Amino acid sequence: MQSSAPSHLTQRILSRLETAEASEPNAHLRDDYRIAWITVLNASRGDLRPALGATITVLGCHPDQVWANIVRQRQYLLGREFEKFYGEGCCPPKKPARSVATFPLRADRAA
Repeated sequence: MQSSAPSHLTQRILSRLETAEASEPNAHLRDDYRIAWITVLNASRGDLRPALGATITVLGCHPDQVWANIVRQRQYLLGREFEKFYGEGCCPPKKPARSVATFPLRADRAA
């Protein structure tokens, strides 16, 4: 059975996450730090799905539902203007796909 008190390493990680969260001006990134903090704490207590509980605690939904909730919130806030920002989809238009230049392997590195 594991001790309920976090280890010294866990305490250090939690402290760093607290500091980062406190100094983060972006509210969305502060949520990410809070999720990370709760995930570390849950993991230190032996939770087998620590990130699941942390996400539900902070965002109120399953991790698989986060993006759909973000899109719904954007649609609500922007109303008819939503399609002007995001087109018919839920995301800004993607850059066109391009080939990436490749270089031949050197003879001394070939497998």
